[in-house]
Parts: sequence; C-alpha cells; structure tokens
Amino acid sequence: MTDEAIISLLEHRDERALRAIERQYGGAGRNIAAQILGSEEDAQEAFQDTLLRLWNAIPPERPENLFSYLCTVLRRISYNKREKQIAEKRGGGQRALVLDELAEVTADSRNVEDILSARLLGEAVNGFLAGLKPDARSVFIQRYGNQRSVAQIAELYEMSESKVKVTLMRTRKKLRAYLKKEGLL
Repeated sequence: MTDEAIISLLEHRDERALRAIERQYGGAGRNIAAQILGSEEDAQEAFQDTLLRLWNAIPPERPENLFSYLCTVLRRISYNKREKQIAEKRGGGQRALVLDELAEVTADSRNVEDILSARLLGEAVNGFLAGLKPDARSVFIQRYGNQRSVAQIAELYEMSESKVKVTLMRTRKKLRAYLKKEGLL
C-alpha cells in the first residue's frame, strides 16, 4: 500500500491504516526504537505510542513522507522514554539541555531532532568537525555526542567551566556559519 493510500485511510479514520503501517514500517520502526531504548519490549511500546500519535495527528497534519514522519515521531517518543529512564537512574539527564543549546544553531521552524536526523546534515557536521582544532572538536563531541555536562567536560580536560562554555559557544557559531555556507540553513 502506498503512503498516500495510508494517509488517506488515516484521514478517513480507517483502522486499516494502522495495520498497513505496522506491515510496512513496523520492523524498521521497532529497530530504530530498540537502538535508542536498548530493549525490544520498550521498542514495541514506543512503536505503539507512535501509531497512536499518528492516529491523532493525521488529520490535520498531512506528511509528505510518511516513513520520515513516523521516524521523527518515533525517535522523539523513544528519546523521551530513554531520557526518563536515565533521569530515574541518575537523577537527571543532559539531552534536553543539549538540544536547547543546538537549537540556536539551527533556529528555524523545524524541530532540532528532525534536523539532526537528516543524513546530509550529519555529513556536513562531520566535515565541519574534521576541520576543527582537536581541543574544540573534543569538547564539542563530549557535549553534543556524549551529552556530558559542562562540569564533566571541564573536569575531563582540566579546564574551567567558563572556558568550556566559551569554546562551545564559539564552536556553535562556527557551525552555524559553516551550515549557512553549505546551504543547509
């Protein structure tokens, strides 16, 4: 069944749409969620939550690419679930703070997670990182790749928190300029 046909079924509140999504995208969707959550059971729950979210969102939403839309919703649900798990284990996570900081780089109407998931953007960021000085690259990767706190990075690299913050701010500005130059913003 085509995405257009599935979307049409969703718009007409026909439950066959959910079965079609399950058939076509269930395996891939659960794999994405399992990679984030580390558990098949949690992945299944996240996928079911995603189906409910799609059911409630379409209409009024009408995605151009159903699979991309499904993956975006699924990732968001999975990351929120994972963040909650981490927060329960460690008393708090860094993910929301990290995404807020990166929002100033991407600052457009799309969600930061949507932008970060784009392969082209990932390749551009990797190219950008390759051109950075090793210290700035390490700090950036620790913050946005490994989601470490500023205090953890400062301790790891034996620098002040202030220096870490300034390094991150300057690197984000350079990244924004680089992405603009590459036509990605």
